[in-house]
Amino acid sequence: MEDLVFRLVYDALAILITVVVAMLIGLLKKKLGVEGLKKVQEELTAKQELALLAVKAVEQLWGGVLHGDEKVEKATEIISEQATKIGLNISSEEIRTLIEWAVRTMKDELGEEWANATKATA
Repeated sequence: MEDLVFRLVYDALAILITVVVAMLIGLLKKKLGVEGLKKVQEELTAKQELALLAVKAVEQLWGGVLHGDEKVEKATEIISEQATKIGLNISSEEIRTLIEWAVRTMKDELGEEWANATKATA
């Protein structure tokens, strides 16, 4: 009878330990996933801010001198240089997408003012 009780306790402990270990592994995976997601979000935010700053700088400094693709090239140059300085890896396709996003964001924020300003410079 004692052997049966010890056997049941041993089996219950084995199951309990397995469940606890599985739960800990699940929690670790979830925690690491959340941390990885936070890192990706922070990197994306940094890239977006860099793109906005570059587009604004090009518009302010070279708005009347450069046009279209020339502005994109200058913004690309600025983003690439600044990204290298702060240790961000950004591909040329990603830079192009970030520039388009920044221009769209600025247009959406400024709305009618943007349209009037582009008509006045054209």
